Amino acid sequence: MSLIDHAIAVNHKNAKHHDPSLANKPAPKIAILTCMDPRLNQLLEWLEIKPADADVIRNVGTATTEDVVRSLMFSIHVLGVREVMIIGHTGCGMELFSEESFEKHLHTQCGVWAVAPDRFHFYTDVNLTTQKQVLKLRSHPWIPADVVIRGFVFDLSTGELKEVTAKDDR
Repeated sequence: MSLIDHAIAVNHKNAKHHDPSLANKPAPKIAILTCMDPRLNQLLEWLEIKPADADVIRNVGTATTEDVVRSLMFSIHVLGVREVMIIGHTGCGMELFSEESFEKHLHTQCGVWAVAPDRFHFYTDVNLTTQKQVLKLRSHPWIPADVVIRGFVFDLSTGELKEVTAKDDR
């Protein structure tokens, strides 16, 4: 049985116990930008944050991209989020390549050069990259000054979350 077929079968069984209050308007207290790495799937549980209290925005490398900003605009201006937590992590796959080497890798795998995406957001220092993501969001004109934006690095080997401070802390 494929994983999709398994998920469908389990859903049919579990839907009988579904909480209908989930249909109510969401009211998250925090937005969390983090990596799509499956090793972080239990992040809310590790931080003891209820799923209903967090808008979790995930992408490869915890990059502050145009789509992340689009999602945050909704979280902040429609749902009322007033805290943003950016959580990078050790051992991220985005440390394995450079932009140029990954383009070459894709060309080797696919046999063609593509125009998009034009950037993958590779990096070599998770602390510095997390600081940059904080500064990018803090400087965005549509994010109110009273929204708290803090950056952290989750150490996959120890389970510890360490704050990284950006130079222009609010």
